[in-house]
Parts: sequence; C-alpha cells; structure tokens
Amino acid sequence: MSKIEYLFISRCLSEFAGAILPVVFPLFILKTTHSLSLSGLFFTITMLPSVLLTPAMVVWIEKYEKKKVTFFSVLTLAILCSIESMLLKFGRYDFIYLVCFAILVAIFSMMLDLSSKVLFTELVDESELEKYNGIRSILDNLSVFGAPMLGTLVYGVFGFSSVILILAILYVLAAVVIAFIPLESKNGGNDQIVEESFVQKFRIGLHFIRTEKAILKYFLLIMALNFFVASSEEVTNPGIAIQKYHLPTSIFGLVSIAFSIGVILSGIFIAKNSKIEFRKHISKLFVLNSLVMVLIGFSSVFLISFNAFVFFGLMLFFEVLLGFITILVNVPMTSFFQSQVPLNIQSRFFALLSFSANLIVPLGILYTGFLASAIGADVTYIINNILVIVIVCFAFWKEIGRGFRAFLLKKWKMSK
Repeated sequence: MSKIEYLFISRCLSEFAGAILPVVFPLFILKTTHSLSLSGLFFTITMLPSVLLTPAMVVWIEKYEKKKVTFFSVLTLAILCSIESMLLKFGRYDFIYLVCFAILVAIFSMMLDLSSKVLFTELVDESELEKYNGIRSILDNLSVFGAPMLGTLVYGVFGFSSVILILAILYVLAAVVIAFIPLESKNGGNDQIVEESFVQKFRIGLHFIRTEKAILKYFLLIMALNFFVASSEEVTNPGIAIQKYHLPTSIFGLVSIAFSIGVILSGIFIAKNSKIEFRKHISKLFVLNSLVMVLIGFSSVFLISFNAFVFFGLMLFFEVLLGFITILVNVPMTSFFQSQVPLNIQSRFFALLSFSANLIVPLGILYTGFLASAIGADVTYIINNILVIVIVCFAFWKEIGRGFRAFLLKKWKMSK
C-alpha cells in the first residue's frame, strides 16, 4: 500500500469522526441547557480559542515532521474522547468539563487539519496533485455522508457517551494507520525553513484585500454569510427540528445527509456542465441560496399545525436544494480568487480568508443563539437571510440594475 493510501484511509476515519460531533454535540448541549442562547454561547466560547491560536499553530507545525504532528493530533483526540466518554459514563455532566472538552477537541482538530494538508502536499508529486486532490474530495464527501445519521441514531438509542466512545475508537484507528506512513517525504526535512513575520504577511494580505475592490466585495460577502447563516448546524436547525417540532434526535442526522446529497449532485452537475460560467450568475445564486433558507423558515412558521414529519420531509427537500446551490456559489467564488489573487500571495490570502471566516462564525453563532431564544429559530433564520439578500443586492446593485433594465427593455420590445 502506498504512502498516500495510508493517509487517505486515516483521513477517512478522522473525517467520519469529525462529522459526527458537530451534529450530535448541539443536540446534547440543547438538551442539557434547554436554551438556544446558552447553546450559542457555548459554541462561541469553545470555537474562539482554536481560531485565535491558528497563526501560532501554523508556526509550530512548520517546525516539526508533519507525520508526527498529524499522529500526535489524532492520538490526542482519541485520548480526549476516551476520557470524556468515561466521565459521561460515570454521570459527570459538569458544564465546565464539556466546555474544556469542546475547546481541546476544536484546537486539536484544527491542528490535525492543518498538518494533514501539508503532509498530503509532501507525499504527492506535483504532477499528480490535481489527480489526488480530486480523489481526496470524493473520499471526504463519502466519509462524512453517513456520519450524521449514524451519530444521531447512536445518540438517540445509546446516549452521548456512546457517541464519544465511537469517536475515540475511530481516532485510535486513524492514529494506527498514520503510524504506517514512512517518514520520508518529497520535501525532505525542515532544515531550511525561512522565518517570516506573521504580522508582515497579515499586513500584505490585508492591504491587497483593501485595495482590490472586487476582492474586497467577495471577501465581505463571505464574512456576511458566515456571520448570518453559518450557525445553521449549531443553532437554527436544532432549534427548529428538535426544540420546536420535537422530532426524534435519532433522525436529525438526515438533515446533514440531505445537504450532502445536494452537494454531491451539484458536484456532478458542475463536472458535466463545465462550459457554463457560473461566476456570471454569482449574485443570483447568492440570493437564491438565501431564498431557500427563507423558505425553510417560513415553512416552519406556517406548518406548525401540521404533522411534524410533513414539515421535516419538506425541510429535507430544501436541504438537498440548499446543498446543491451552496456548491454552485462556492466553486465559482474559489475560482475567482484563484484567478484574481497573485500566485505569490495566494497562500497568505487564503490563510487570512480562513482566519477571518473562522473568527466571525462564533460571533454569528452567539448573535443567532440569543436572537433565536428571543423570537424563535425559524424567525431568526428568515431575518438573517433577508439581511444577506439585502447585502448581496447592495454589493451587486450595478449588475442587478443592468439586468433589470435589460429585462424591462426586452419586455417592452416584445410588447411592441
């Protein structure tokens, strides 16, 4: 078996484990606190440390063999999950333990993601990067496809401690597989690492974003999306499906599965229609994406008198549609950045983009959690996405104005 195959197997195991926790954890916290605002506060507190430590982690990772960092990260996750599973088995549901556990898991998951990405680059020849990136993308999607359903099923039947025990086993297996990867890599050791100031890189990347209007526009749109709608998994979806409609937690994972189906279908659609310039329709896709979320919110408001499973079936349909449109937005957005950002600063630009997005998500979760507690998760969902539509229309007002004038002109000519 080749080195990259070992990495793929390990990544599948860790990705599967990593996809279970974000779905099950919000259900457990909501059940424990009985409050969307406290749930939002919990995930804000637990996510911020990993985000703030990201720059320091990158510097630390560069100093060591990437295989060792990857192995250390995944093994630490296994140990953390084992300890937390034992605490839960003995009835230790202390909130402070859960906070510490979530913070440490977020930190080492981030470290695992960063180190495994670099390890992937080291193990793959440059001429085969595109090929293996495609394989990695397919495996990642397949790995996380059934994770939410399995996680919520185990949680509903056996409890949260059993879910954490399964994660511990998966991480142990991932660590064992990592151990079989040979130490040598195509880049050799780290003897000639050039020490560079993170602050300097940050300033250069920030200056480029600030001075390039098109880049700044998309950058701010991504921040807006992350603030207003990235909390769906932690706050709005559980708030609607579990707290309002009292659906069984064992089937809640179907929401993530439905979204994944849409993602996969969208990927196939893009691959078969490569001649379509999706970037030209990015503003419409942004608006359409938020309109689907608005429809989910309105469905929740108006179908409350119906059977809960009627609403849930409609929600699953919208989640498939949402996953489909989301990829139609993300792919042209990424392509735009790759084509417009100079190659020599792309790494720091994407690092800054990731850092900023990850920093704003916890703030969005905190805001959404408190608002959802006050007016309801579904109404919050509607308001947030209407705000996104307003922001998109403001950002693309010239393009939208030209399109509207062209539409009116076409109608006028047809009427003559």
